[in-house]
Amino acid sequence: MKGSLFVAGTVLSAIGYAVPLEKRKADYISSCGETWMAGDNVNSNAGKIARVGYNSAVDSFCAKAGGQTVAANKFLSMVARVWLDYGENPTSTGLNGFVYFEIHNKRGGDHVVNTDNCKTYLKKLSSGGECYGKDNHDTKGGTYQVGADDVSYHALANKLPSSFESMDKTVTSDSAITALGDGGKGNTLAPFPTYVFNDVVPVKCHSHNDYERDTALYSALQAGCISVEADVYNKGGKLIVSHDDPGDSGPTFQDLYVTPLKDLLDQRGAIFPGKPDQGLDLLVDFKGAGDQTWDLVVQALQPLRDAGYLSHYDNGFQKRLVTVIASGNAVVDGDVPEPIAKVRDANPGQALFVDARVDKDMSKFDTSNSYLASADFKKAVQGGGGQVSGGNLQKLRDQLKAAHDKGFAVRYWDVASEGQWQQLIDEGVDRLNVDNLQNVAKLDFKL
Repeated sequence: MKGSLFVAGTVLSAIGYAVPLEKRKADYISSCGETWMAGDNVNSNAGKIARVGYNSAVDSFCAKAGGQTVAANKFLSMVARVWLDYGENPTSTGLNGFVYFEIHNKRGGDHVVNTDNCKTYLKKLSSGGECYGKDNHDTKGGTYQVGADDVSYHALANKLPSSFESMDKTVTSDSAITALGDGGKGNTLAPFPTYVFNDVVPVKCHSHNDYERDTALYSALQAGCISVEADVYNKGGKLIVSHDDPGDSGPTFQDLYVTPLKDLLDQRGAIFPGKPDQGLDLLVDFKGAGDQTWDLVVQALQPLRDAGYLSHYDNGFQKRLVTVIASGNAVVDGDVPEPIAKVRDANPGQALFVDARVDKDMSKFDTSNSYLASADFKKAVQGGGGQVSGGNLQKLRDQLKAAHDKGFAVRYWDVASEGQWQQLIDEGVDRLNVDNLQNVAKLDFKL
């Protein structure tokens, strides 16, 4: 990763502190941002997925800003999609993010934006100099001062979006626009930005321990993951989402997953509007007593069930846009694992499935009670890194065939090495268990 340049002095940006540079008298780069963006449009995932670079985002902003008048002490702003490459090769590393553009008029009179000048100023940040990365042809963005600090042109990256009003539209205001927050509901975004997934391409990744990310659900969807995982505890009748026992408080399953998903589907009619038939798997890992947790999950899912968004069993598996799979203590483990009885006796609409064990006898599972089959990769297939071969490869293929013959998707957790990811995709693993989302960009999902 590239380091940040530091020189004394500070410039406050709209979304954080930019890294200061030595000041000149007029028309100069006064600071660089902290997050790297691809300079030009690139294709990731073996050239299959187009990503928007900084320079294209500049062209869009300046075309819309051109001709507008920015009054004294006002901001003209817009937020646009950009590919964040984190200082690495943008064809194989990165995540969807945003660049916050601002023109701040600090002079006494009006400033009229000229489209060509706007492009010139902002592209100074991506065409050599302090904020440019020559190895990957990327930029950290920053601030370009016009005149003797009369007008500032800002371009700073953020992984989070702004409100709908400034997404791809210019707005004039008294202050800089800011990114969305959590609304006091934990590591989520509230309101949930249902308007930012239109151009996201879905891929076969599973966001492992999704709730531990800076923003649950949102981060996974921005990466295109079609499966997410939430561990839940029953705490006084509330479903608290946490990997370890959270005590009596913490973000709830309803706030992190159910409400955002319903908002997304109500407003956009799809998880990924660019591919409207692609659904999402929601894996719910029961950490407490299975029967009690089951009842709470069924209750929490009611808004999605009532809206008709949940996959269910009715004379066959009926696919909808959200498929919920219970794991952990929702399964009675052993040589012949089986789902707890509640999957049959307390399952309104047969809309909650359980996670079969792909490395064990699956005779107790069929499409009426299961949709996914999972296992610990190190125990089920191969303990070490390196390509899977010989007898281990045959085990992998046998397990995949057994699950696919029953109509189940397959996921392995605790994969030994990211170097095995591509082979697992090539062999037919349906949900690639991922911790580092930005490395999904290196994979060829055969789109």
